Amino acid sequence: MTIATFLDTFIFDLDGTLIELNLDFEEIRRALGIKNKYILESILKFKDEERRRKLEVLKEFEIRAALNAKLTPHAKEVLDMLEELGLKKGVVTRNCRESVEIVMERFGLNFDFVITREDAKPKPSPEPILLALKMAKSKPERAVVVGDYVFDLIAGRKAGTKTALLLNGRNREFAKMADFVLRSLKEIENLITGI
Repeated sequence: MTIATFLDTFIFDLDGTLIELNLDFEEIRRALGIKNKYILESILKFKDEERRRKLEVLKEFEIRAALNAKLTPHAKEVLDMLEELGLKKGVVTRNCRESVEIVMERFGLNFDFVITREDAKPKPSPEPILLALKMAKSKPERAVVVGDYVFDLIAGRKAGTKTALLLNGRNREFAKMADFVLRSLKEIENLITGI
C-alpha cells in the first residue's frame, strides 16, 4: 500500500511553511515586554485587559508580516495540485485569522479549512489539528501535518496524524521527530505518489 492510498488531508502551518517567515520575534518581545521564548504562551498568562492589549500588539505585527509576505518556493503549485487531485488542504496557525485572510487574498489561495488561535488552543495542543480534521471530514490516519517547527510535529503526533517537517536552516534538530522530512514543498508530490 502506498502513501497515496491513505492520505486525503494536508494540514499546513503558515509562517515558515506556506509563507516565508518574516516576523521579528525579538522586536515583538521588546514591544510586548516579554522575555520568554514563547510569545503567545506568555501573553495568554496575562489577565483579561492586559492579555487583550498584548494580543492586539501581536496582531499588528502579524498583519504587517502578512502584507509583506512572500510564498515559499512551490507553495502555490503544491496547493493547486492538491486542489486538482481533490485532496483536502488547509491551514492551522498560531497567528490571528486576519493575517491568514490577507495572505489568502494576496496570493489567491483557497483552503478547505483555516484554524487560527481564535478557533482553538494553539499548537502544540492537538486541538486545532482535531478541529481541522473535523472540518475536513477526515480521520487522523488519513492526514499529514506539514510544518517547520517542533510545535507542528507535536500537535500532529498528539492528534494521531502523520507529520512532515519542511527543512530550513534552523530546524534540522527536529527531523527525527517527523514521519517525513521535506527539503522543499515540491516533495509533497512524493507523499501523494508514494515514491
